[in-house]
Amino acid sequence: MNKTANVSALGYAAFALTLWLTSMTPAGWFDHPVDNSLLLLLTVVLGGCVLAIAGILRWSRGNAFDTLLFVAFAGYWWIAALYQHSLSDGAHVSTSAGFLGWYYIVWAFLAFCIWIAACRDGVARMLFTLGLCLSLFAQALANWTHLEPLTVLGGYLGLVSAVVGIYLAAAEVINDSHGHTVLPLGESATGEGPHRS
Repeated sequence: MNKTANVSALGYAAFALTLWLTSMTPAGWFDHPVDNSLLLLLTVVLGGCVLAIAGILRWSRGNAFDTLLFVAFAGYWWIAALYQHSLSDGAHVSTSAGFLGWYYIVWAFLAFCIWIAACRDGVARMLFTLGLCLSLFAQALANWTHLEPLTVLGGYLGLVSAVVGIYLAAAEVINDSHGHTVLPLGESATGEGPHRS
């Protein structure tokens, strides 16, 4: 029997690792460097390319949930990397805090809509998308109010979401390799959900 690999695990792993490493600076763990080439490369390769590939492969399996989450946020990571690259190159990039607030709120709204879909797809996916939504919302408020604690809160919410994403990736691989649930994802008893296709 020819079995197809579980690409969902790859997508959540790429998303979670990118989210973790990009959330450490807003959380206050590190100062914001002018040029962090390693983080830019990671954001492009894991967050932009690997996540997009995982989303496209999930689309080929007919999974709308993972496709939307992975492909849309691959675009988010590409934009973030290109924006940071422009700043580090000394290019004159004029973006007001008000516009950045709206930028984050639009992404938060998309994450909120994905969270609504995740509510029928297990607790782990629901927590991941909720944490992502709240992290983006905190960043929007931070840009509008210029309150540093909101930036830190957004960073920590991103870190918590990343931990949930890593758990999701691990559970997908471990459960798949064992042929039964070892790490629960909080799914319904029927095991139905968009990620199963």
